[in-house]
Amino acid sequence: MSDACGSKVLEFYQDSVVLITGASGFLGKVLLEKLLRCLDARKVYVLIRRKRDYNAQMRLEQILKSLLFDRLRNETKAAKGLFEKIEAVEVNFERDDLGLEPAMRDRLRGEVEVAFNLLASVNFNEALDQALETNVECTRRVLNLLSGARRIKAVVHVSTFYSNCNRTMIEEKIYDDIGFGGYDNIKSTFAKLQDDKHKQFLSPVVLGQFPNSYTFSKKCAEVVVRDKFGHLPVGIFRPPIVTSSYREPVPGWIDNFNGPSGMVVPLSQGLYSAALLDSKKKPFIVPVDFCVNALLVCAYDVSKSSVTKTKTIPVYNYTDDSNLWTWGQVINGFFSGLGPIRKLVAKYFTGTTTDNPLRYAICKRIMMFQAFCLDLIRTFTGKEKIMQRLFSKMVTLSEVLSFFCLNDWRMTNANIRRISEEMSPLEAELFPFDIRKINWTEYYRNFVPGVIKYAVQPRSPSINERKLKESKLRETRKLNSGLFYLLWSSVFIIALKIFKNLFNKV
Repeated sequence: MSDACGSKVLEFYQDSVVLITGASGFLGKVLLEKLLRCLDARKVYVLIRRKRDYNAQMRLEQILKSLLFDRLRNETKAAKGLFEKIEAVEVNFERDDLGLEPAMRDRLRGEVEVAFNLLASVNFNEALDQALETNVECTRRVLNLLSGARRIKAVVHVSTFYSNCNRTMIEEKIYDDIGFGGYDNIKSTFAKLQDDKHKQFLSPVVLGQFPNSYTFSKKCAEVVVRDKFGHLPVGIFRPPIVTSSYREPVPGWIDNFNGPSGMVVPLSQGLYSAALLDSKKKPFIVPVDFCVNALLVCAYDVSKSSVTKTKTIPVYNYTDDSNLWTWGQVINGFFSGLGPIRKLVAKYFTGTTTDNPLRYAICKRIMMFQAFCLDLIRTFTGKEKIMQRLFSKMVTLSEVLSFFCLNDWRMTNANIRRISEEMSPLEAELFPFDIRKINWTEYYRNFVPGVIKYAVQPRSPSINERKLKESKLRETRKLNSGLFYLLWSSVFIIALKIFKNLFNKV
């Protein structure tokens, strides 16, 4: 992309005006942090919708208070000035004009040069018409805004590698095989249906081989981008399962329980956990910081493609099958991040994986019985009964992922490999994204500790209270917690062994 003396990517972002949708999401937060910390953009517009009693500015302030931005705050003297580069723009994605005042609309169209559309609903169980509204129609409205941008150099629409998961081979191209008369016909048909029951009846027919509304709607969005916005300098970026950070800004950062992070929470607490997956299948997993680096470099590549007036919209499958671990290896990697005792207990007793639906159904019963017992203990100690509710959510998260845990795919990634090979040494250092160079043993060893530190602990209402307690009291609680864990594990392991013997090692 440049000679060894400089970086065309850095030059591309130098003094630029960037627009981001979906900055409140997992990937969006990391993108925003990287932009502020490493790239000298002049302005960053963040399009945010109002949520309950929080307006766009309040939501932006919440985002910036995240532990994710601690490195920027602590290591950068000019951090305040960097934060001031961000402007929250309140939008209503349900309106064709995004609810923007004419002056703000003109301002955005006059200034924005680079845009990242990360806006998406990742609720796999969402009603199909709602998923299409968010993932397709909202994307259409954002790109309509950018169609009038006079200085636009690159627009990157973030899709998903699984937007074509009905195929066994996924290439770097847009597949127009939606069926049912195409997206416009689907949209028109659902608009005519007033009864939700009719929509629910029709949805499985429309989805066909797709496992959920999310993947199908993302496929539809890609086709709309191609058909309606091919005049823009636009590219489509397809990440697979995006998980905690590898290196930046800190190893192991994650703030949600989606995907594998939700699977490891019970294990991290020494509780029984079961997952429906095929241990021999190979998942496509990428760390979020590598994903963001690839996304930033792809935007520059899109701008180059537009200069050469390439008619085909570039598609980037951000995946690589050269050194994939199997699910069995991934789970063992998760175990390596546990303490010695919990690792032993999880590996041989409290961690179960199976591709047998019947066995999983029985294991799920064990999990919910465990949650019932824990809630019973909480009731006796005067605490709120929350374990059954939490375990139910974890089970749901695991089950919506089962399709991706029981299947695997072949793929091509020529565009991703090309831009990787074109990078200068400086760019490779600033924007590392070559999946082949990840030390997966190290990565998975940091996975569980990262989930505990950045996703579990910040949600605990007792964190601030514990900070105010005396050191002796903290140590006492820690000791009591350890004793409870040992007692609980011992009782549960004995019960589990009896259960397995009774049911032929179910």
